[in-house]
Amino acid sequence: MIEVRPRSLVPDTNCFVDYLADIESIARAHPLYQLMVPIVVINELEGLSKGIKPGTAAATAANATAAGVITSKLTSSVSVFPTAAAAKASSVDRRFDPLHAEKVAAASKQALDFIRKKNPALKCVTTKGSILNTSTFTAEDGDDVQMSNDDRILKTALNLCREHAEEKRGEVRYIIRDVVLLTTDRNLRVKALSNDLPVRELPDFIKWAGLGSA
Repeated sequence: MIEVRPRSLVPDTNCFVDYLADIESIARAHPLYQLMVPIVVINELEGLSKGIKPGTAAATAANATAAGVITSKLTSSVSVFPTAAAAKASSVDRRFDPLHAEKVAAASKQALDFIRKKNPALKCVTTKGSILNTSTFTAEDGDDVQMSNDDRILKTALNLCREHAEEKRGEVRYIIRDVVLLTTDRNLRVKALSNDLPVRELPDFIKWAGLGSA
């Protein structure tokens, strides 16, 4: 049995790209909630913010790499600033669309600006669960290059709750968690649940908490 007392919220990269207004709503609710941002999320936002500049010599060379990053972070069900034309296009074509890449880059830059405002509601945290005083340094010592970024986000959240109480009540295993992972990624949610880590999609959490984007 898991008792969830939401306090520390760990958003993944898509939360910042697609739901920045909701992230800001959570920040305004501080100190009720504390945003704990994995440094791998900051690194991903840095990469996405560079985007693809159509019409430049670098666009062709960068297209495969940049589009690959966007593909890995934006699922077919997610569309940043969707338009009627984009809704008709296939998800794969939209990901490789330079205009879409520009919109993702703009959203990522806005997210980075928010992170760098030194808001007390937001703290940057390493994969080991150590809290940083700045978002400037985003490299980790002893980083496992074989680990996926999603697994780094998961490990960050798990390390934040490593000191949580766990006990046996009769035959029932009782766990208290105040860390919640926020993600719309299905595979990441499954991994979190298999590790007894509370996880919610950000829009669902906003609705549950009674927070608004206004």
